[in-house]
Amino acid sequence: MGRVLAYAGAVAVPLGAGVLLHLWGSWSMRSAQAVPTALAVLGGLVLAGLAAAAHNALFREGGGVLALVVLLAGLGAVWIEARDSRVRGATVSCVVVGKVRVTDHPTFGEGAPEAKRLYHHTLDCPGGRPKEFSWERRLGEAGAPVRIAYDPAGRMDPVPADENVARGALPVPAGLLLLAAGLSVASLRHELTGKGPRVP
Repeated sequence: MGRVLAYAGAVAVPLGAGVLLHLWGSWSMRSAQAVPTALAVLGGLVLAGLAAAAHNALFREGGGVLALVVLLAGLGAVWIEARDSRVRGATVSCVVVGKVRVTDHPTFGEGAPEAKRLYHHTLDCPGGRPKEFSWERRLGEAGAPVRIAYDPAGRMDPVPADENVARGALPVPAGLLLLAAGLSVASLRHELTGKGPRVP
């Protein structure tokens, strides 16, 4: 019975932690409640720490180090996926006011990316938000209508409405967490039975 529970834990810890972290990340970054970014990240770190502690509790001899590394990498990928899958919750039609200001932001060093040019628009929007908007292309001159997507809670920068799309990639974190589960099971099998290849 003890072995069955250990193997079940080896599978449940990475997969369960991944699901909980994704739920927390999605809720904290998309909910109507204005959860501060720092609190959202802190909650994610706490969940990752608890998952690492639960993973280590499975092993009597400290095995499964590689599985732990893959687990933490998978949880990091889960957080990135939750971040990239979010969309701004409000869209508003605005009008560009005054002259669009242009600033250049050079980069330095060999192999550095190209210099970035930003176009700063002053906007007149219903409700007064957002008041200013910077983007990598000019959206229009004074008087031009623009549609802007923004987060009412202020957790994300506004973007043009046509750029407000989810860009998450769930297969990557799912694959890492499944690999972590497989490595944990292999390490436990070696530790509990002394059979099979040793997994670091």
